[in-house]
Amino acid sequence: MSLKITAEVQHSGEFNLSVDLNIDTDRVTALYGASGSGKTTLLRVIAGLERCAGATVIFNNEIWQNSNIFIPTHKRKIGYVFQHLHLFPHLSAAENLNFAMRRNGPNNGLSFNDTVDMLDIGNLLGKNPTNLSGGEQQRVAIARALLSNPQLLVMDEPLGSIDTSARNRILPYLQRLQVTMNIPVIYVSHALDEVLELADDVILLSSGRATAKKTVFDFAITGPDAELPHGTAMIRCRVTGRDPLNELTLLSFENQKMYLANSFYSSGDTLRIRIPARDVSLALTKPEGSSILNIIEGQIKTIHTDNASPAAVVVVRCGNQQILARITRKSLSDMKLTVGQQIFAQIKGVALIANHDR
Repeated sequence: MSLKITAEVQHSGEFNLSVDLNIDTDRVTALYGASGSGKTTLLRVIAGLERCAGATVIFNNEIWQNSNIFIPTHKRKIGYVFQHLHLFPHLSAAENLNFAMRRNGPNNGLSFNDTVDMLDIGNLLGKNPTNLSGGEQQRVAIARALLSNPQLLVMDEPLGSIDTSARNRILPYLQRLQVTMNIPVIYVSHALDEVLELADDVILLSSGRATAKKTVFDFAITGPDAELPHGTAMIRCRVTGRDPLNELTLLSFENQKMYLANSFYSSGDTLRIRIPARDVSLALTKPEGSSILNIIEGQIKTIHTDNASPAAVVVVRCGNQQILARITRKSLSDMKLTVGQQIFAQIKGVALIANHDR
């Protein structure tokens, strides 16, 4: 399955939307960029909320839009979750969900009860949206989009209008959604942690242009945030066992051992592990007698420095994967680090952030 979008259009005098994209619809694709880069405009073209003379949209060989054809939004079978909540305020949560089901006919995917259970909103069904928190409203909005029986789910900054605490509570539900349902998702965000947690592929947008398409693993290492203070690498690991006495999970990473603090995963599970670059230190020789459990041998691939910053970012290749280490330029100089040098990366077990890989 695929979604093809080409567009050469002027948008409100602000920028030219100029894209030529093929998106694999068996994956979660994130559109990533700064405010005003064209993310929402591109979503609106896909959804049919903007009719642009210079745009072509083809979903699974069905033409949704070109110079001669325009399929209206309600016939495109898209579930749309907005940043700003669009629940009907005069209807209860249950009535909002039933409206979506009645409007779109039989749902061949999740049932009403399955959707309610997956998003844990059973206790909210009798309440009106005005009596729900922002996070609760957004979970109901996601359920309503799913019950519209969509062929494609588009999410435009769905966590952008709620506070950090509510956002962190919703993210696990979005992860569960991706594992449970076989629905392609296009996810718009400028929040790095959301993209790393949810996406398979990332399309970078800037001034209305798609500047790159990367796997989320490559994006973490080479994307625009890699050299920033919040830069974070992403790796794949396999669970090999548990240390119940110390509440640790044992991981295999490129034939090296790692420990993950206090997790609920089973042997054989494949995990995505996020490692913030600021939580990685480097050593020339293998440390002994350290409280840091994860000591990984690798080779320096690249070194990024900026005279305007006291920090340097070192990319360390470990087998077929890579991690980031954010150190001071003084440490870089004192250790005489060079590309190609063997190095040991130290990573606290409590710094690892894990999710199931898909």
